[in-house]
Amino acid sequence: MIIEDIIGYPLRDFPITAMRDNLLQWWILSGRRDFPWRETNDPFKVLIAEILLHRTKAEQIVPLYQPFLNQYPDIHSVAKSSPDELAKLLRSAGLNWRWKLLHSMAVNIETKFNGQIPRSFEELTSLPGVSHYIASAVRCFAFGYPDVLLDTNTVRVAGRLLKLPIRDASRRSKLFREVLEKFIDSKHPREFNFALIDLAAAICRPRSPAHKDCPVSRYCTFYQEASDEGQNSEKDKLPLKGDQQRLSITEAG
Repeated sequence: MIIEDIIGYPLRDFPITAMRDNLLQWWILSGRRDFPWRETNDPFKVLIAEILLHRTKAEQIVPLYQPFLNQYPDIHSVAKSSPDELAKLLRSAGLNWRWKLLHSMAVNIETKFNGQIPRSFEELTSLPGVSHYIASAVRCFAFGYPDVLLDTNTVRVAGRLLKLPIRDASRRSKLFREVLEKFIDSKHPREFNFALIDLAAAICRPRSPAHKDCPVSRYCTFYQEASDEGQNSEKDKLPLKGDQQRLSITEAG
């Protein structure tokens, strides 16, 4: 299915650059959530974080992340770990069942890739426990590739912006992948993906989205329709102006 057939106009007419700029500036100024795994681009640390975060709230992983790295500082130590010790550590976050995936993944990396985290999507997804999302996250956050991240949250943002039908299978949809590939900032893919994730968590929530605080509401079909129907009476707070002085990614730290 072609995107243009759904939204009714060429996607090139959508103000992607302005939307992206407003999203990134909001994230730089106030929207960024601080987590320890965001402070590194070490492939091992990023991979461990993404495995732990899979279908788990970030706040649940915060107290576990650094103790895990203290006990298992590299892929070799995970591969040589005692199953009982690994399971005990993960049990504190209710993830004791995940130790088998971590151990098997580490052994595979040791034996097949000489202990180095692979860069290619195909090699990453060949590892036990590494989904398409995790592989893309590692490629983006560790290696800087402009890989898009499709999950329930990022699909919700894209779907609302363009009024695309959202279903359970949308996170595996070629249509949404194409949209996010158009949206992503190829120069700052890491920051863009973090911004999209944080927007979905704080503003573009499944229920009761915070329209008046949304930095991209002026481009959002969902918001416009909610306003037309009287569901949102506070339309006076506009997102950041395009001609407002912008902060750079470098200045944001």
